[in-house]
Amino acid sequence: PLLAFTRSAFVAKKRNYDQPNWFGVALAFGTSAALWAFLFRQHEDDVMEYERRKAERHHKCTGCS
Repeated sequence: PLLAFTRSAFVAKKRNYDQPNWFGVALAFGTSAALWAFLFRQHEDDVMEYERRKAERHHKCTGCS
């Protein structure tokens, strides 16, 4: 008796493929592009830090210590 007054959180309906969800498409591609940009920038930072530490390791200066 009480189930007649409840509503499901999920409603099943047919998809309308004539009108794509352009907001969702743009959000997906934008997020992907932002993650790739972050990945490339982080990689460049990591390579620069690696090169700096490698040069620091080979530095043989007695006045620095």
